Amino acid sequence: MAWRAARSLLVLHQQLKAGAPRARPPATGEDEWGLIGDAAHDPTSDHTPHNFPGWGSNIVTAADFPNRPDLGLDAHRVLDDIRRSRDNRVKYGISNGQMFSSYAVRGFDAWAWRPYNPKNGDKHFTHGHLSVVGDARADGTQPWRTIGAGTADELEEDEMGASFGPIDIQLEGFTSLTIPPVNGGVADPRPAWLNLCNDTGFTTYGLRIWCTKGDQGWQPVPGTDANGLIAIKSGQRVSLSLPDQTGGVSIKRKAIDANGAVVDPTEELPAYAGHLTCAIERGPVSR
Repeated sequence: MAWRAARSLLVLHQQLKAGAPRARPPATGEDEWGLIGDAAHDPTSDHTPHNFPGWGSNIVTAADFPNRPDLGLDAHRVLDDIRRSRDNRVKYGISNGQMFSSYAVRGFDAWAWRPYNPKNGDKHFTHGHLSVVGDARADGTQPWRTIGAGTADELEEDEMGASFGPIDIQLEGFTSLTIPPVNGGVADPRPAWLNLCNDTGFTTYGLRIWCTKGDQGWQPVPGTDANGLIAIKSGQRVSLSLPDQTGGVSIKRKAIDANGAVVDPTEELPAYAGHLTCAIERGPVSR
């Protein structure tokens, strides 16, 4: 299954490696800088890829990193820095038999350290764990307020992914987008999302969105109805995860009737004639 990590976690890893260069692999094992969990992990774990409506699919929202004070990387100190910063990307952190969360839990205030006693006995003395929230805030790439914040280089595109747009959606006819095959490019396999968000004068506009794998067949993009139709309100952000192997997307404007249904435009009921755009967001190279 293709997956990606929340971008803030990739920033954290690079930042810590820059702030504590002696703790970078091979001094520590690559598996100590974990993102995705193994088969033994609880399927509800933040290390397991999950779908987040309105944000994206198959996203991991947790990162581990080594606790190696002897190499300049003190995991508990790093997490305490982040705790005190009250960064809105944080869900919770764990290290040295303690944890904190950005929300109150069982008599403990938000952002307060509390005892951590997991059923599996792993109290995280050998590593630190940071989970981030399950929404678009977790893709924020601003530096974390801890070591390495001023020295980490920008992440390479193959780690971070990239976006392109805005792309104008034509008023008449079809807007045809050709993209590298989603999770299928020979040299560049990445997940991808079609993003839409427009100011349409406090109205609702309709679109019909299909995609193809290049096999001469077309299908509705997931997140639209059985006919590929979707109604989007002014200022509403919609992110549609494109199926694996998608190589083309076709978008056509539709009209909205008095009941709010998406219908074919007519002279009496035309499609929204204002400026509409979309963008393609591409994730990091699929592992």
